[in-house]
Amino acid sequence: MDGDKGCNTSFVSIGMALLFGVVLFSPIAFTSAEDSTTPLTLIDGRVIGFQAEPSETHVREWLMAEGEWFSLVLDCSQCEAQMTLDGTTSTTTSKLSLQAINNGSAKLSITSVIEEYVSYSLVEIIAENFEHVRPSPSENITLEAVGYCNDVMSCIDPAQGHLNGIPNGEYNESQFIRGILVQSTPEYIPVKVAAGDTLELQFMHATNDISMSVYFQNDTSEVLLNQTIDQPMALVANSPGEAKMWHFADDGRVLIKVESNAPDTAWVLKRMLYQQSNSTVFIQDYENLQIVGHFSTSVTIEMSDTQKITLQPLHTSPTLRIEQLVDGTWIPGGIQNMNLNHSTVFYPLPNISAVRFHVEALVHWIDIVVSDFSDINSGEEAPSVRPFSALSVNTSWPLIPKQSPQVEGELTLSIHDTADVYRVEIEAWDESEHVVKIIVEGSNIESLQLEFWSLDQETWSEVDYRTATFANGKIQLALEVSRGTHFFRISLLDSVNYTQHSWGEDVPSISYFVSSGYTLIDEGNEPYFPPDENAQKWGVRARFFLGSLFLVPVAYLAILQYRTKKVANNLFLKSEQLAWFKQQMDSGEKTPEQSRKNLAKALQAISLLNWEQANKAWGKTYLDYRTENVALAVWKLDRRMAKNEGGIPLMVGVHILEGHWDLAALRFDAPVGQAWKVEHVEPRFLHRGEEVFLDTMAVGNRTFIMAELSGNAGVVDIELNGRMDGVASAARIPTTLTLYSNEEE
Repeated sequence: MDGDKGCNTSFVSIGMALLFGVVLFSPIAFTSAEDSTTPLTLIDGRVIGFQAEPSETHVREWLMAEGEWFSLVLDCSQCEAQMTLDGTTSTTTSKLSLQAINNGSAKLSITSVIEEYVSYSLVEIIAENFEHVRPSPSENITLEAVGYCNDVMSCIDPAQGHLNGIPNGEYNESQFIRGILVQSTPEYIPVKVAAGDTLELQFMHATNDISMSVYFQNDTSEVLLNQTIDQPMALVANSPGEAKMWHFADDGRVLIKVESNAPDTAWVLKRMLYQQSNSTVFIQDYENLQIVGHFSTSVTIEMSDTQKITLQPLHTSPTLRIEQLVDGTWIPGGIQNMNLNHSTVFYPLPNISAVRFHVEALVHWIDIVVSDFSDINSGEEAPSVRPFSALSVNTSWPLIPKQSPQVEGELTLSIHDTADVYRVEIEAWDESEHVVKIIVEGSNIESLQLEFWSLDQETWSEVDYRTATFANGKIQLALEVSRGTHFFRISLLDSVNYTQHSWGEDVPSISYFVSSGYTLIDEGNEPYFPPDENAQKWGVRARFFLGSLFLVPVAYLAILQYRTKKVANNLFLKSEQLAWFKQQMDSGEKTPEQSRKNLAKALQAISLLNWEQANKAWGKTYLDYRTENVALAVWKLDRRMAKNEGGIPLMVGVHILEGHWDLAALRFDAPVGQAWKVEHVEPRFLHRGEEVFLDTMAVGNRTFIMAELSGNAGVVDIELNGRMDGVASAARIPTTLTLYSNEEE
């Protein structure tokens, strides 16, 4: 920032200036000649004013080219603006529009003799070349590039008191069209539109009266659309004019005609384009639900028949059509006009699984609330009658525990729900007796009654029946019942007077709270069944037999360990085992298949020896490498040991000296030529491509594997990768192993 005191600005002032620049995200470079910390007001990324002090000057500077215009509208009590352009200073207290004669800089200074808020609307550069004669439909013209608002939720905000599009940034951004009517002749701005588009237009800046009309053209015809925007006088700074929208059913182009009765009328037009989505959104999450869009929007919501949906339109009153998916079939509903001042409440049909809302309006925002009206949080609407027989599946009747705190239920009168039946399950010994007490409470339960049935569990006939009504602030009764299932009902005394409305009409429900208490009167006799003599005898024998079976795996593992240890000791007593395998195959005593099987057994047994003993048993290594964490050794095997024709068998030993390794893997890398591929591994480790996965190895672990490679690279690098103690680690043998030597050939 620069100004008269720019060189003497304190570090505090510089810090404050940087802070305001970061917080406000302003894309404009502005300066103050008196104080660099002048607080600015931004709205939607655009500077709209500042708090003026008598000793301060608000300054903005920018570059202008020859022929370009600028425009300012000022709104304050005793402020003044000075504009320096082409070496000439002009002064205004209301509005000013000037054209640059030469290339150069423009400087705007605003001061006030009193402390006040100064509001202004500034268009820094107006450079346009719009047509003054309306082109014909077949005439080729350059169309204005208008980007779509792809995320409608970010383009409109009902909290601002309207659903108009919200452009972001100064007037030089792409969402604004800037122009000046120099000689009061109309100008035509062409915009390309596609079928389903909605175009929103609104004057944001106008220095005189201005009006706008819209033409739609395709390749052969032209139509003057009905809506116009007429602004009879200049716009006050930062007070936009009326916003209107046009929807287009066909592809084509729009000609926006702008005209004014006054010369040198500068104007800024907000233009926003919305694309209609033909897809139907499916919603399963009920948090922060809205239906937002332009012209037509369809939303499908998953729901059950115990949920109701409340829809509240904001700022507009769209039309609504509802379809319900019941038992796999879509059932259509009629079209209704939503009321801006009232919510629309939707109650579903039974067995519904989803509902689809079709909303139509040039712009719409509907808040949706999904609420559950199931009884006692069961996810079910309690039936109005009890089951007819003991064979009935009674899971649809909500269960009240025999001893329960208060749970909430309701008679949903909108769906003509006038009674709720609940079940009580008693689990006990035969011939025991129980008393169950039911209490119904609430603020509006005077019109309810309570009925309780004790049922015979075989015939389903009534053993006892009681009924109670409101008394002393609640409804309660107790009934002696036996073991099994019993039912009680909460219902309206006079259901006719409460169901005079249409089904699904939004009327108040009657809520209540129900709780239960339980007392055991007679515990009954515990059932006893003496065991059979043969069952006791054979039970003892079966236990011994099954117990002995559990020892079989232990014995097997012990024998297997003994054999492995024996093989390991034999290997320790020998050396040059690999040379011995080769000699056996040369002499014909062992076939390659037999040698391969013997080697697989030896690979498992050798890990019981220590590292030095194991290496000595195999013979001289081709590669040997050790770090502070791990030791690696590599042997080349006779080609006849390969399981697949043309395979190259290698044996690799890994010894963990320090750390705990997980996700460990051996990698056979080809430094030149085609990559190696691991075809077979003994013992059977998981392998893929050029890697063998060893998984987890602790301190002291020794692992030997035979890996069979295929490829033609000729050389191989061997490395161990993994995580040691949770940290990614690797060990790579620095010497490259040559697989095709002259000696082998």
